[in-house]
Amino acid sequence: MRYVLTAEQIREAERRIIDGGVDETFLRFNAALAIADGIVERAGEVGAKTAVFCGAGGNGCDGILAAARLKRLGKEVAVYAVGKCAEANAAAFKYAKSAGVPVRDASEYDGDATVIVDAIFGIGLNRAVAGDIAALIDRLNAQQNAFKLAVDIPSGLNADTGEQMGTAFKAHVTLSFSCYKLGMLFGAGRDACGRILVEDVGIPVKSDIAVCEDGDFKPYKRKASAHKGVSGRAYIIGGCGAMIGAPVLAGAAAHAAHLNGAGTVTLCLPSVHRVSLTSRAVLSMMKFLCDDKDGFIKFDRAALDEIIEKADAVDIGMGMGGAPDLKRILAYINANYDGVLVIDADALNAIGGDYEFLKDGKAKRILTPHVGEFRRLTGRDATVENAKKLATAVGGVVVLKSATTIVTDGVTTRLNVTGTPAMAKGGTGDVLGGCITALACAYSPLDAATIACYRNGLGAERAVSSYAEMMLTPYDILHLANYPEV
Repeated sequence: MRYVLTAEQIREAERRIIDGGVDETFLRFNAALAIADGIVERAGEVGAKTAVFCGAGGNGCDGILAAARLKRLGKEVAVYAVGKCAEANAAAFKYAKSAGVPVRDASEYDGDATVIVDAIFGIGLNRAVAGDIAALIDRLNAQQNAFKLAVDIPSGLNADTGEQMGTAFKAHVTLSFSCYKLGMLFGAGRDACGRILVEDVGIPVKSDIAVCEDGDFKPYKRKASAHKGVSGRAYIIGGCGAMIGAPVLAGAAAHAAHLNGAGTVTLCLPSVHRVSLTSRAVLSMMKFLCDDKDGFIKFDRAALDEIIEKADAVDIGMGMGGAPDLKRILAYINANYDGVLVIDADALNAIGGDYEFLKDGKAKRILTPHVGEFRRLTGRDATVENAKKLATAVGGVVVLKSATTIVTDGVTTRLNVTGTPAMAKGGTGDVLGGCITALACAYSPLDAATIACYRNGLGAERAVSSYAEMMLTPYDILHLANYPEV
């Protein structure tokens, strides 16, 4: 996993290593090498013309040194000074000029570069970009025929919040030093940064927040003697008279995750759907629960006791609508069940703002709200800190679903950035809930939620390569994901 830090945490890490005796110059040259090598690797075709726009801070210095490196590699490159860059980075300018790098004022840029490097502002930006610099960034954004790389963070992006400070550079690739910056992953960050690549420049960092990557988890291996009865029993409780697709999707997702998941899956549905679903759901067993005249599942202690006696993981909430007994059903399972309880969709809505009762239950809770459900549940914005507060309050894991999904138990926080905008469609959350439930039969709640988010996002990325983005459905994610070993 790659760590995620705030601007102050990064500055503190830099201070520690410099105070420990490391000359800042070495760090600057490491950064310059990373920038230059990144450009050569991704946009180093013959005839490329690189324009490096450098501001007065440390990012500008890194950009100037990178230009010198590119020139020594035989590349056509020029530095364009922004603001008081020449005064603040006089020594770096002298070094670049000695390498033969042309140095010009940014106002002289004629728009002919095929590679644009943004080294104007870094993580210390605390005011809105305005005036000539804002106009320059907007002009660079409007240039369509160039590959664009941001140094450490796109200029104009707040490193902590992801807020666009007036305007922000729009990069194809952001070369981030040492770690992810929190603001890259939220707000306007995902759109401004493009693909984020993290480069080690010699500054040790550590954080309780990290981004998931390939190879972070060992594959779950069943014993040679394993059979379905000991490989995990997942139960999906959902549906109502008007909605049945959500729990069926969740059940299909649980089966799609069988490589690391449940041995059996049972869909617990209102009796009103007994006839229509008996021939439709071929991947799961069925348990039909008593419902009222509107098709809402009713509280039935004996039926619930049978479920919690057998289940290793239970997913509740999808497609249940405004079932009058839903909060009572949830409270009973939470209080009497010692397995993993995934609380999703309408179960979250049934809780409303009264969620602290969950902490007193036996269940190992995983709450999976999207941004809107999170706000209804807590009355707070969907941030990392607020997700951690909710996880602590309920004594469980929170999966706060968005373009960057936050998975936290209140102490350890993991951010998932796999996925595609094609997932912004009803049903993808139900698929995720089923996968979490299946994986919770084999992994800890935190790991199950993390792996499921990572896999589903990766599956969607693969699926969208075969479909037009707007055509992608939750079933396509299941069919084309080919869930890999993690």
